[in-house]
Amino acid sequence: MHSGVSALIQWAESRNGKNGVQLNPPAQAFELAAFEHHIGAPLPSDFRAVLGRFDGGQLPGVILLGVSSRSPLSIHAALSALKELKPSDAQSWHLLPFGRTEHGSWLAFDRDAAPLSDIWPIVDVDVETGEVRLVHRTFDAWCRMQVGEWSSPGFEGPFTLDRYLEQGLRHASIDPDVSVAHSTVGHALRRMGKPKEALAAYLRAGRCVPAEPHCDWEALKLAFLLEDHLALLEALRRLSQRVTPEVWAHRGTTPSRVAFVLARALRRKPLADPAIVKRLMFRLVLQAIDENDKVAVEGIWAALERETPLPWPSPPPERKVPELQSPEEWWKTLVQAYRNGILRDEDLALDPIYETLGRHRMLQLLHIRRDF
Repeated sequence: MHSGVSALIQWAESRNGKNGVQLNPPAQAFELAAFEHHIGAPLPSDFRAVLGRFDGGQLPGVILLGVSSRSPLSIHAALSALKELKPSDAQSWHLLPFGRTEHGSWLAFDRDAAPLSDIWPIVDVDVETGEVRLVHRTFDAWCRMQVGEWSSPGFEGPFTLDRYLEQGLRHASIDPDVSVAHSTVGHALRRMGKPKEALAAYLRAGRCVPAEPHCDWEALKLAFLLEDHLALLEALRRLSQRVTPEVWAHRGTTPSRVAFVLARALRRKPLADPAIVKRLMFRLVLQAIDENDKVAVEGIWAALERETPLPWPSPPPERKVPELQSPEEWWKTLVQAYRNGILRDEDLALDPIYETLGRHRMLQLLHIRRDF
């Protein structure tokens, strides 16, 4: 039994019946054997050890599933529910659920990702979209994360931005090669007004395999606004790699929007090797998600070569804060809109009008702290 699993068992049993912790009686050996026969594989030994102490139960923020019919929420019932979800990557037949989070998503072992049960990774399954995301490499890592969260000083208090960052940093220290951990750190640092540190976190998230689809787009926008060409090129190389339209949807952007940000960056500072630009643009043209997107990418590429005004990407950005006659009043409006989440980094990267106030002021916006 690994240390994180042992710590979870000790933590849960010492608080059973208190503060919402309610554990079920342990699963019997014959019940565990029958369940393993049912799924055609042995359970992960760490998870089996937990079930041998308590067959599921209510823990802070998560319901742990059990194998026996006595469990209010069993793995058998969860398996049936998962098959109805039809996850986006068709993994439902390979997922073995073991928990339900307070947000309604399922926690499951991905049986298809490793040949042995003890190294099955942990994924989170969104019940609305069916999206499956890697969250931990092992069950022990999940246990360590939970015990660390439950034992943190601010756990019983309100969920703050500082706690959100602490959560992300803890996750990244436990699972340094899991993209969602660094993505969480990036989100928190960006809201804290630390764009350079956020950019570094998004780039680390993009280097993980598999990577969260949106991370390189987030990195690209920040790299453009911070005028960090090396970071911009790293994000672009990954964004220009061939992927499915579904991945582009998860990224929250389009090839022409990526091309538009690249073109804006090159208008500021051309690359030493123009061949790199042509290669990246050509890849984006090939990945256009529809005809409008293709026309937009080709138009941006042509305008860049001819040094003519850039056409809008597809879809074009929606202007969130119209220009005011008084620059100072407009600036105050922009600050308030950014603080309230109406104006975002994407708007600053895609709409050149905001830069008329000066690039230094765009950087001032990025350093504004935005608490929950």
